[in-house]
Amino acid sequence: MRRSLGFALALLAGPVGAEPAGCDALLAAVEGAVGLPLSGPPAAMADGWCVLDGARSPGDGDLRVSVERLRVRGEADGAALRALEVDGEGVRVAPALSNRDMAGWLRDLMRLQSASLHLALRRDEAGDRLVLEGGRLGLSGGGELVLSAEVAGANLSAASLLAGRVTVLHLEWKNDGHTLRPVLEALGAGLEPGASGTKAVLAARAALTGVIEAMPGDSLPEDAGKALQAFVAALPQGRGRLVLDFVSEDGIGAAQVALLALAEQPTAPKALARLFAGSGIGASWTAGMAP
Repeated sequence: MRRSLGFALALLAGPVGAEPAGCDALLAAVEGAVGLPLSGPPAAMADGWCVLDGARSPGDGDLRVSVERLRVRGEADGAALRALEVDGEGVRVAPALSNRDMAGWLRDLMRLQSASLHLALRRDEAGDRLVLEGGRLGLSGGGELVLSAEVAGANLSAASLLAGRVTVLHLEWKNDGHTLRPVLEALGAGLEPGASGTKAVLAARAALTGVIEAMPGDSLPEDAGKALQAFVAALPQGRGRLVLDFVSEDGIGAAQVALLALAEQPTAPKALARLFAGSGIGASWTAGMAP
């Protein structure tokens, strides 16, 4: 609550020299983040928010994005965006009509879900980091993802995130009991060619359990490991809430993950120990659909 209040005050006050950003800059930031241009009725400012109803992307890309109501506000210092807050209701993502390569499971998952979205980010110049103060993705099927994070060496642009390193992460996933099933089936089919349905799910669960068991004890304490194993064992139908916390002095980014992928055995204990050196992970799993 204090962090959320602090961010709200930061948005009002802004960095020294910062001013409320206009609609053009704000919508350009959102378009840059999703990698797609957005069109709709003329956007207008209302109570400090840039409001765009019925926003949608053109259908000539790989994906089509539509938002029933999009609200954006932020702070800019000259051309540099320092803070950004996004609210989206009725968000839908679907493959473009010309996109024939998307996996069927992902196509069906997108088709069946709409979402609400909230993001509040700011650039901390003193700490050379991007701070995600509050992130929430609520799915119409009942799933929910809540995030807060700190990314060293990143700013408010999608490209900079590739060079950034996550140093702090708090994640909460509310599992609705069915959203993750197609994901597990696809993962299992990739691990065990020809597997489908329950067989693919079991293959995916076995692989995830193996990764948890291979994690270094210095980074993943026994109680956190047991919580993650209980979460995986309950997948995909198990309803409940997973809470995950990650801290790292140096951070982990795309470069470190790419090096892991190039390792001869990416999920071997030695490879995981190198990736998570100096990191700590906490986890808890609560069964049931408590609010």
